[in-house]
Amino acid sequence: MLNLAFTLIPSLIPSAEPRARTSLHLEAEEGFLARLVLWVRTRIRYERALHALHRLDDRDLDDINIARADFPELAWRHATGAGPLARLQG
Repeated sequence: MLNLAFTLIPSLIPSAEPRARTSLHLEAEEGFLARLVLWVRTRIRYERALHALHRLDDRDLDDINIARADFPELAWRHATGAGPLARLQG
């Protein structure tokens, strides 16, 4: 991951042959970096939520009516900001 970050950082040493960079090219790079940062933040939130759910014991899970099989989806919904799951009673 660190190598990817280094390849995305513009070089501090000017090259012997300067490239003409259009504003469209710069916007595309900024868009890519923004998407990359958003993806990394979402993955971090997902992993943290999943870890917090795994710390719950069976008694707590029974009280809030959640099965361990629901953990990945619940953590992903938390990470992406989606609403809670609606369960049918009956």
